[in-house]
Parts: sequence; C-alpha cells; structure tokens
Amino acid sequence: MIPSAHTPIMALCALLFATPALSHSHQGHATPNQALRIATWNIEHLSDSDKTGCKPRKASEVNALKQYAKTLNADVIALQEVASAAAVRQVFSDKHWHIVMSDRADSKTYTCRKSGNDSTQQKVAFVVKKPLTIDTVVQHSTFSAVKPGLRNGLEIQLSYQGETLHLLNVHLKSGCFVDDYKRSDKEACKILSQQAPILDNWVENKAKAQANFIVLGDFNHRLTAPYNRLSRDLYYPQGAANAHPNNMDKAPVFNANQMLTGCHPYYPAPIDHILVAKSMKEDYQTGSAQFHYFADMTPDNMLADHCALSIDLK
Repeated sequence: MIPSAHTPIMALCALLFATPALSHSHQGHATPNQALRIATWNIEHLSDSDKTGCKPRKASEVNALKQYAKTLNADVIALQEVASAAAVRQVFSDKHWHIVMSDRADSKTYTCRKSGNDSTQQKVAFVVKKPLTIDTVVQHSTFSAVKPGLRNGLEIQLSYQGETLHLLNVHLKSGCFVDDYKRSDKEACKILSQQAPILDNWVENKAKAQANFIVLGDFNHRLTAPYNRLSRDLYYPQGAANAHPNNMDKAPVFNANQMLTGCHPYYPAPIDHILVAKSMKEDYQTGSAQFHYFADMTPDNMLADHCALSIDLK
C-alpha cells in the first residue's frame, strides 16, 4: 500500500492547489490559501472482522466510523490500535487513501475483558489522502523492542508546497499516568522511561537538522499537565529539564493542544497530543487544534474511546 514513486515537487504543488479536498473552509468552498489538516485518532481495536477482537463492530458501526472519518476533512491521519491494512481499508478506502502500516511482528494475543474474544493486533498506521504522495517510510522498531507487545513508531516523510514534512506516529506504553515517570515504581513507568529517551532523541535530532516535523499519536501520558516530566524532557535539551523548567523560548517543539480538554467525559486530561516543531510555528494555524466529538458522546455509545485530534497548517 506504500507508494514508491516520488512525485516532482512542482507537479505535487500543482496537484495540491487543484484539489478542493484540501480546503478546510467551514463553508465548503475552495479558498486561495488551502490548509493541510493533520490528525491523530486511536480508533480502538479496529479489527477486519465483525466477530473478532476486543471491540467487534457490526457493519452499521463500521459505516458510522466511515462517516465520522469523512467529517474530519483531514489530509493525513495517524491511526492507533488497528489490526491490519485490511482493517484500515474498511474505514479508509485505498481508492482515496494511501495506507502505511507498522511492520511490527504480530504479538501474543490475550482474552479481551468485555467481549471474551481473543485480541487482535494493536498497531499504528498512517492514511494519506490522494493525490498527496509519500516520499519515505521509516519503521522505528526501537519503541517496540523495549518489551513484546509494545508498538513501533512509524515515520513518514512527504513533500508539500516545496517543503519536506516529517511525521512520527507513536503509541506509547499505557498505565503511567503520573507527573514524573522517572520517580514511579510502576512497571508501566519503568517501560515508559525506556521509550522516552528514544522519542526525545528523535525530536532533538530533527531539531538539530532544522527539519519540519510533527510528533502525534496516543502518548498515554498527560503531557499538558503543568508539572509533567515527559513534556519537559521533550521541550529541553537532555539534562536541562530541571535547570530551566519555565523557559520555553528554546524548546524544539510546542504542544498544539496544550489548552484543550480531552473529549472523553470520564478522562478530561488529554493523552492524545500533536507536538509541532518550533520551526513550524509560522506554518501552524493558531487555534486550529480541535478534538472532533462524536454525535453521541455517551461513554457506552462512543464510536471509539478516543476522539480524533487535528491541527491545520497554513
């Protein structure tokens, strides 16, 4: 499903400006300055069958996911908790989307608490709206090598209006919902403490290379909390998080959804985040970050336990 041909930049730009789907005007009309919408969505145990996995979905529920996905009006979506490309295609047709899957080997299954089924795979993926093309795919297996069952990081690079954009999709270890993961004895925090420097190194290397980059996904961590250790580690050079905890001037990234409340009624502190390179601050459409609520936000009726989160780039 990964496109191999590289579209010349000038030709790509012509295609982008000729495509109304890349406009995000609320009136539905093409605008002279078309935005690129980037989103992340943990779609919750998306299986390729209505009888398997921890959240088996009937055809009507899959159709509801498809309709919701259309309302996002997104050009690139980082997905988490998808079993396979076949599962993704149920919601995002490869007629309209490029599908890029994590290549992590299948992990051991377990018995789901609610359904009693055997679990399906939890992998990450990207869907990219055609005619956008993907120049490079990088599989970051170091994230999953920490312990069996963890997720790969998945990076794609694409060209847009003459610039290269690096996007890293992450789904970090769950269960470490504390202010300082380094001071916790929880097993989940010990695992997260091994994933954190991998992510931090990626951010710092991209920043040193002056690349345009975004990290997005399900961090399973409350990065917007005022004393969160992981966010400070990502904002400051290694070893400097404690030296200048309130000085953001030199931070390589900013959290686009810093001021947002999460969509789930029971969990208002967001764990889905979109971190944007400071070098792209002028490209970020200020205030565009939003969680896309479902039509029915009753917890038992939500289409997934996470809503999609998106931002717009000018």
